[in-house]
Amino acid sequence: MRISAVTDHAVRRATGYALGAAALAAVLAVTGCGAGSHGGKASHPPSPAAAGAAGGAGAGAGSGAPATPAGSGDSADSGDSGDAGRAADACKPDAVSPAATNEDGEGRDPRHLLLTLTNAGDKPCTLYRYPYVRLGTYSRSPVPAIEDSAPRGTVTLAPGAQAYAALLVGGGRTDAYETKAIALLLQDRDPGSTTGDPVPFELPAVASFDEGARVTYWTTAQGDALDFVMSR
Repeated sequence: MRISAVTDHAVRRATGYALGAAALAAVLAVTGCGAGSHGGKASHPPSPAAAGAAGGAGAGAGSGAPATPAGSGDSADSGDSGDAGRAADACKPDAVSPAATNEDGEGRDPRHLLLTLTNAGDKPCTLYRYPYVRLGTYSRSPVPAIEDSAPRGTVTLAPGAQAYAALLVGGGRTDAYETKAIALLLQDRDPGSTTGDPVPFELPAVASFDEGARVTYWTTAQGDALDFVMSR
């Protein structure tokens, strides 16, 4: 009887151990614990933050998306500078309207003339330096300019705007050239170059030009131009 009780106790103990081992194996299988491809370490599910970071990195790498948000960082200039900062094209003879005024008064022999050019075009244009005024068909050189009248920059005219140059007819010297019309050339950007055909000016009366004739630089203020010739 004693042997039988001992045997029965041993059987129950062995059965308990077997059931405990089976239950432990079931728990390990459910939680994913145990040795495997992770070198025996427990494999825990990632936290929501880590999962989000991993998902974002994966999307960027897979789709070629920029690492920085759209619109961040330096942006390229979408505008085209073109000719920005440059002067407008030179005024052309067919885009200006000329006029001449006798500053000595109506009915008097003109000695001081005011030459006016109006931009008759539809876009701005630039008058460079001073007009080339030639006296007669056989004149070898233009009327000399009064250098003191040179402005600080070029004169650019908006459509409808006017520019002025004063012309001293002469100093009462001999060998005068009498005329009621003159023509002048407009200078281009490069010194010594012109823009094309002469611009004709009808004078208010016959003027007697001689070697003392002088012309000012272009300006947008007629008083500035006349100041350089009225005292001569």
